[in-house]
Amino acid sequence: MDELFSIRLTELINNSNHTLDDIAEAAGKKAATISRYASGEIKGVKRSTIISLANFFGVSPAWLAGLSNEKYNNNKITKIPVLSKINNSNILTQENIIDYISIRTNNNWSDTNNYFAIEATEDNMLPLLGKGDLAIIHIQNDVDSGQTAIIFIKNKKAYSIRKVIKTPSGIELHSMNPYYPIEKISNSNEIQIIGRVIKADVESAFE
Repeated sequence: MDELFSIRLTELINNSNHTLDDIAEAAGKKAATISRYASGEIKGVKRSTIISLANFFGVSPAWLAGLSNEKYNNNKITKIPVLSKINNSNILTQENIIDYISIRTNNNWSDTNNYFAIEATEDNMLPLLGKGDLAIIHIQNDVDSGQTAIIFIKNKKAYSIRKVIKTPSGIELHSMNPYYPIEKISNSNEIQIIGRVIKADVESAFE
């Protein structure tokens, strides 16, 4: 199973336009770790990591794990709304929806009504997500440390997409673009997490 996982992950990486940094960001790992997965150096990869990688590439987790030969057997196409802005009281209010985008989902995306897409307004998450690219968001009010979220920064009265790092002294908001400094938040009430960034649609192909 470990060998098949490595072979299939290598196949996905080689056939993808995404960089190792892109893939690592989606899985909440480091690029070097993804490379070690692909080479087979790391064995016994966690189920949650396999699911994150499968979701990123749009394939079946069972196929990626080497448990099935059906690469897309659980996949379906789902339309989610594209928002012009975020309204905290009702995120998916009809007046904020400007279009719909079709994305590939699978059975792990059981609550597809809680997803939306929105354009990134900054280039702080380059190269994964540039200004004008679509971020695919799952609505949730918290994320694990190391995951990327769209958040409302209350003192700035603005939304931003950042990697959230939880520390004993508070929260750090990280950008992938090295020109943006780490922002340290001592009081978690100073920010509001709107949802987790699941993937990026850098082509922004609307239907």
